[in-house]
Amino acid sequence: MKKIIKWGLIGFVVLIVIGAIAGGGKSGNQSSTNTASRGNSQEKVYGLNEVAQDGDLAFTATTVTTAKSLGNSYTLKNAQGMFYVVTLKIENRGNKTATFDSSMAKVTDDQGREFERSIEGQTAKGMAQGNVDLFLQQIQPSLSVTGDLVFDLPADIKNPMLIVKGSVFGQGTKIKLQ
Repeated sequence: MKKIIKWGLIGFVVLIVIGAIAGGGKSGNQSSTNTASRGNSQEKVYGLNEVAQDGDLAFTATTVTTAKSLGNSYTLKNAQGMFYVVTLKIENRGNKTATFDSSMAKVTDDQGREFERSIEGQTAKGMAQGNVDLFLQQIQPSLSVTGDLVFDLPADIKNPMLIVKGSVFGQGTKIKLQ
């Protein structure tokens, strides 16, 4: 009996994952259709102050600043490379409350490396300046939130791209940071 319950639960979880991937959201499917019609070789890359949409969320990177350290005398954190602070506006264009998890944002470079946000840099900056942290930020329909994402990147990075997703299963969209 335990084996039946165990396999039933595993099958249920697999079905949920397959359904979520296959469902992926109306906009995600539309985006992949548009990419396919362009031959996949010309994926749209957005610049600063351009609206990039993935699913129901629209993203606008308004500024990018760099710093060797962040914080104040109590929270100072030095970067291993260089801190990139991306001010990001996120607008919910859907009909339901959306939650943006900052892990749905990463930076890639021309060498194919991927960088997650710097929790230490984010914390130092947030505690010193009281800025909005985008970690698990809820956004109501037709409203937006603006906050900073901090990444610790190599000082000599070439062509850093912010990739943001409108949901965990979103396709993602690219925003050029330099």
